[in-house]
Amino acid sequence: MSDTTCHHVIAHWVTDDDRQQINDAIAYAREVGDLQALPLLLARLTQPCEARDTYRAQKEGS
Repeated sequence: MSDTTCHHVIAHWVTDDDRQQINDAIAYAREVGDLQALPLLLARLTQPCEARDTYRAQKEGS
């Protein structure tokens, strides 16, 4: 099985649960006015990631 862990400096989401946790953290940061957290959280949602691609391919192959 290939590695499905993101090893980038800013860890991207890999699973749908990871993505939902980031979305929840964004909602909370907006609610409390944590403007410093938003750019980091948004960066975690963007850009391609080999780990995510590997996870998706394995999921579709199952």
